[in-house]
Amino acid sequence: MKIALQAGESEDSVKFIRQLGLQHVVSGLGAPASGIFDVESLESRRDFYASHGLCWDVIENLPPQHYVDIMFGRPGRDRQIDNICRTVENMARVGIGVLQYGWMLVGGIRTEYSPTGRGGARYPRFDMAVAQRAPAAALDWLGLGRQHYPHIPDGELSAEQVWEGLLYFLEHIVPVAEGVGVKLAAHPDDPPIPSYMGVARVQASWDDMQRLIDAVPSPSNGLGFCMGTIATMAGVDTVDAIRHFGGQDKIHFAHFRNPRGQVPSFDEVFPDEGDVDMVAAVEAFDEVGFDGVIRIDHCPGVIGDNRGERSFAYQVGYLKGVVQALQGADPERCPETP
Repeated sequence: MKIALQAGESEDSVKFIRQLGLQHVVSGLGAPASGIFDVESLESRRDFYASHGLCWDVIENLPPQHYVDIMFGRPGRDRQIDNICRTVENMARVGIGVLQYGWMLVGGIRTEYSPTGRGGARYPRFDMAVAQRAPAAALDWLGLGRQHYPHIPDGELSAEQVWEGLLYFLEHIVPVAEGVGVKLAAHPDDPPIPSYMGVARVQASWDDMQRLIDAVPSPSNGLGFCMGTIATMAGVDTVDAIRHFGGQDKIHFAHFRNPRGQVPSFDEVFPDEGDVDMVAAVEAFDEVGFDGVIRIDHCPGVIGDNRGERSFAYQVGYLKGVVQALQGADPERCPETP
């Protein structure tokens, strides 16, 4: 597996990643008004990373405004689908092989940062009882503003309606992605609850994920396997899920995170104290032949760590140690820039 972190365009961010001994990054771009990631912008970012010895493997994620009309079944969805097809084709031209997206119509949800972890570490938390008391506030849990989630609903949407939009998207995008050799990776709903504010969430269970990959059979149609989100699905065993979906070659990208608890409430804790046996999880990835990118995901807040770098460094070291103990020295290498 290829261990990665998210990266921006600052010199400090890429130097930090290289100092940790990583060679792979995942990144998104802004939200151009055209709705298309053009070749020039992709090449510029790719070449910046390459100049620091880093390989850009995954775009994470599509800006919500690039496909909000598709998700909500609004006029303009065909235009947005055409734009995403152009983005996928441009990715292939510059050698970026995976596009992660999420079908979360109201975005990710958390309720608080709780300073109750070991040594006073602050754990991101979801508690459905708290969210129900202040549903809109829980949408903006990072304090980033409305542009980071697509829509506050003005009515209810059933699971059938949300599935209709997702299937329409897949039927149009997957053939294009397969034609140019790009893999699509669907992130599950975080948190994996059946609905929120009257809007169904249709990637919230094992069966939902299987339905998605069966809906449009293709080597390009697969999952962004967020270990932390899948671990919080009621009744789901993460290691079993790795074997099941990885055994179908449907894990196209992964997130490394270990929560404690499952819906309706959970905390995001350090990898050595969550409910998932992370050594067994890495063994399962190895068993199914996963050779894609796995990114260190959300981290607890630790003292003096305004940008999360201390916490991320801890988790990178933890995962590298497990991988090297199981597989020997890390053989990953970044290929030459196309």
